[in-house]
Amino acid sequence: MASKLRIDSFHEINIVERGELSSDYVAEATAILLRSTQGFVAGQTIYVGALAREGVEKAVVESVADETTINLTEALKLPHARYDAVTAVLGDQIHVYRAVNVQDAVPDDGSFSVLATRAIDPDQQSTYFADSAGSSGYWYRFTYFDPTTMAETPLTALDAVRGQDFPHYASLGDIRQAAGLQNAFNLADRTVELWRGIAETEINSALAGAYTVPFNPAPAIVKSLTLELAAALLLVDAYGNGAYGARLKDARAKVTAYGDKTAVVTDENGQSLSTSNSVTGYPDANAPRSFYIGQRF
Repeated sequence: MASKLRIDSFHEINIVERGELSSDYVAEATAILLRSTQGFVAGQTIYVGALAREGVEKAVVESVADETTINLTEALKLPHARYDAVTAVLGDQIHVYRAVNVQDAVPDDGSFSVLATRAIDPDQQSTYFADSAGSSGYWYRFTYFDPTTMAETPLTALDAVRGQDFPHYASLGDIRQAAGLQNAFNLADRTVELWRGIAETEINSALAGAYTVPFNPAPAIVKSLTLELAAALLLVDAYGNGAYGARLKDARAKVTAYGDKTAVVTDENGQSLSTSNSVTGYPDANAPRSFYIGQRF
């Protein structure tokens, strides 16, 4: 069972300096002009362009020529417009650390060892890594790393995450689309991931009495419930209960309906996946009653 790990491509702990171009950059030039070069130094890795967007390029500072000019070790391949962002980072790679789970708690720092090194995906909000042997039997930590200077962010700067024994019910991209936020580039994947986890937990809790949870694989209706609930939670978090409270209430009502078996979760062949034979509702309000409130036996 593999665990797919998501790491922010540009977390604040890895950002060293921010600037912007003071004039248009012509491709193949080896110098860029900034409004100010303060905070930039030789040897730094920089990204020119909007982070996590198409067209951003990585470069290395060869020298800081003056208060507004930076020389690059290699020219950029694409043109860039005036006011484009220029961002210096501590490292352009990510170290993935892993430790064995012992007591269902985050292991001591000394228990973690480097599992893999992954280059940052600069045009994506998140950089992904799949541990082919991953499961809930492991915990993971991530650091940002510069292989040239060996500089590295602290091991404990980011929260440890535990591996998963089941795939998520919906992708982050699908949740963004369901919420109409696919172009919200300032919305971090970690925020979407947070509400996805909360939605999955709510769904598992509501359906646990009638089904084996977590679902693996998740049937289509569970994926749909996750998209609706996670999107509603995300929108309420971003814009308030007043604007999207009704949507959240509706999503939770649908989850409740499947939890009390008013509606039934089925597989791709239409077969019920319920593991419970309990009666959850009275089927016919007009039929003769076998028992009445207040009767004693």
